[in-house]
Amino acid sequence: MDRKAWIVLIVCGVLLALNLHYSHRNGVEERLKAAEKQKQEEAAKKAEQAKNKVDGTSDAAEGGSTGGSGEVANEELPENQGQEETVDVSTPVAKFELSTKGGGISSAEILDEKSVYGDGLVNMNGLGGDSVGSLARLSGESLEKGFYAGEQGEGGVVTYTGKTKNNLEVTKTWRKASGGEGQDYRMELSLKLKNGSGGEISTKDMAIFVGSAVPVFDREQERYSNFFWQGGGDFDDHDHGYFNKWFGSDLTEFRERKGDVKFVGLANQFFATIVSPRNSYEGTFLVLPGQVDLPGERAEEEGKKAKRLSGYFSLRDETIPAGGEKEYVFDVFMGPKKNSLIRSLEGDKGGVMRYGWFPWVSRPLNWGLNKLSALFGGANNSWSWGWAIVVLTLIIRILIWPLHAKSTRMMKRMSKLQPKMTALKEKYPDEPQKVQQEMMKLYREYGVNPLGGCLPMLAQIPIFFGFFTMLQYAVELRHEPFLGWVKDLSQPDTVTTIAGFPINVLPILMAVTMFLQMQLTPKTGDKMQQRIFMFMPFIFVIFCYGYASALALYWTTQNIFSIGQTWLMQKMPEPELKTSKKAGKKSFMQKLAEKAEAAQKEQMARKKAGRTGRPGQAQAKPKKPRGPRTGG
Repeated sequence: MDRKAWIVLIVCGVLLALNLHYSHRNGVEERLKAAEKQKQEEAAKKAEQAKNKVDGTSDAAEGGSTGGSGEVANEELPENQGQEETVDVSTPVAKFELSTKGGGISSAEILDEKSVYGDGLVNMNGLGGDSVGSLARLSGESLEKGFYAGEQGEGGVVTYTGKTKNNLEVTKTWRKASGGEGQDYRMELSLKLKNGSGGEISTKDMAIFVGSAVPVFDREQERYSNFFWQGGGDFDDHDHGYFNKWFGSDLTEFRERKGDVKFVGLANQFFATIVSPRNSYEGTFLVLPGQVDLPGERAEEEGKKAKRLSGYFSLRDETIPAGGEKEYVFDVFMGPKKNSLIRSLEGDKGGVMRYGWFPWVSRPLNWGLNKLSALFGGANNSWSWGWAIVVLTLIIRILIWPLHAKSTRMMKRMSKLQPKMTALKEKYPDEPQKVQQEMMKLYREYGVNPLGGCLPMLAQIPIFFGFFTMLQYAVELRHEPFLGWVKDLSQPDTVTTIAGFPINVLPILMAVTMFLQMQLTPKTGDKMQQRIFMFMPFIFVIFCYGYASALALYWTTQNIFSIGQTWLMQKMPEPELKTSKKAGKKSFMQKLAEKAEAAQKEQMARKKAGRTGRPGQAQAKPKKPRGPRTGG
């Protein structure tokens, strides 16, 4: 790539980094106001509940029940007896652990995904605290009362029965999903609530626990942990950065009510939990940030704590009459964020992949990466994914070769104009507009487009960022080795550490190849610009040093190809600088420059002549001096 291409890439890269880093700060004031309003509403609600509790006690003392007011329903019941017992429901790709504590999924192991630490498997919600499907208030306060009574039926069906703190009799029936895409990663929850009290009970403040998101890798970037929902026809998401401290205030929760909610969920870089009601309804999505203790090797390496997101999704806002019953059915997906898998799920869940600005580029690239890996042997070849990245990069570079060649030829022709442009600056040192106009004439005379070297590179920006983003979220690359020292393409290729600093080989190779490539490109601009360009490899190394080795592999391969491409272009005949057949026509920019120059000349003429009127206005003739008056 030429120097203008590097400028474009650097600017876009900086803008992307700034957008990713600061996007969570957009609308912070509105969030703070919403949080403050919510706190006031909760305080008022608690005061009202306290008042109702006093009133309910008086009514009960008089031997009466208020029926529809719900005082009897809110009476605290004693804790259920029992202890935690678990049962496993397995599919070919996952093992769901269900627990009598909360009557839900306490954890899910993905059988074909190894943990970064030790020999264990990836465990979703294992550090979540609550079970997926457990009941709570929208404040996050648990409504569960001790342990459920569990019963396992045929075909992996598990039923839990118990009571909640607000006097509801609960029946939770879990079964493996039958039919539909991704069924081996899915469980179905049938939640039945029966009002066994003498008064009405509202579900307005009730919710189920959606699950938690904890980094798979402890140095995983904060923005990879995110939460998302689709309601009112729109998909929305935020990352963990939403809760960062800003203007001295900590956002302690996220809460949004949406109409026609189709699904909600949480995810880290590679795995997602998605909860979808069978029938969409207007609901509230609550997300709480927190920290969690890390077990085993993870605690020893990272200081015992990791950031965690916990999500809650409200039940349908309705009232259960005395003796009445309501049922809610949810589909729970807990699995990897494979592009093909996520997009195959019912309900248009493609946004969960977070492919950013250019999903229409990332999607076919992910498809191509999978096809190439299969072509190189797939699971039978441990280096198949590395070779797939290399070959896919080469295919893309070959396809955009004409753009690169055109840009290089234009840059060479512009470099041949440098002596003439320098002469113009010396000829008109105090007339920048005149210099600009004459330069436009030179471009027109020799058929050189000053944007010709830049526009072809702009066409490559979507491909660059689409590829870059796709590789960040490619769960297929986990634990895939390459080149001997790369043990996991989804992690940095650290070979050793010196004084606590990791030595990553591929980013260093990326910087070296980038430096060599820049040495071969035509030199344009002044010496200061050329010196700045020399620092670009170091800037990119700093930017990408901690990223997955797959990204450094992609960039290094691209640099090596560009070196060969530039060397081949240099072997071709130099483009001649000759006048263009279209030299007689004035370009739009030249016409504007000529108009600006004419206006400037007219203004200078007015100043010289002392004219102050408008253009075209006749100047009054000066009067002859009058002679001295004499008396008489």
